[in-house]
Amino acid sequence: MNFAKRIYYSYIIILVCSTVITIAGIRGFQRLEPFVNTLNSSNTKSLYYAEQMLSSISAKKDLKRFEKNLYMAQNNITEPGEKEVLENIAGNYQPSFFGNNLYEDKTINDITELSRINRVAMEQAGLRAKKMETVGIWIIIFPSIFIWIIGLTLLARLKRTFIKPIQELNDVIADYNSGNHMRRCPSYTISKDLQKLYDGLNRILDEK
Repeated sequence: MNFAKRIYYSYIIILVCSTVITIAGIRGFQRLEPFVNTLNSSNTKSLYYAEQMLSSISAKKDLKRFEKNLYMAQNNITEPGEKEVLENIAGNYQPSFFGNNLYEDKTINDITELSRINRVAMEQAGLRAKKMETVGIWIIIFPSIFIWIIGLTLLARLKRTFIKPIQELNDVIADYNSGNHMRRCPSYTISKDLQKLYDGLNRILDEK
């Protein structure tokens, strides 16, 4: 029956749209990873500057290279504690290049701390993004499941209370037109209004 098909198709479209929205939402949350990578780029730069400073002071004793990377790090502060550590490095590094082992140790320790701050920040950003992704996916999935349950429940109810009774009317009329004059609508259906239609059609067929 075309009418029944239209109803089925309408529900199918609703459920398909719900599924598409869910998949799109999940994909959107999965794309948090590149976003987190972008956020972590500043931390990656700070780690690079720290490594370059550490290399300059501990091996090559390259003062210009050290100062260049210190300057870059000072202009790339993104995490709490970085500013204070960089201030300590800026105040202690010069004697390190002229044989003062005490200041060299202090500077190396501060550079190590700078690296630690940025590594921890990157780890925490990754964990936060993972939590956001997981929570976001479930926030999307639950409404979709709910829509599916409601849609299927309504479809089953509509089929039982409306589509099947209308189909029965159609079948009785089709059988009568095909020569089966004995078939009648059931004497009982769920809806009182549809039962009136059944009884009315049965009376009409009985009078013929």
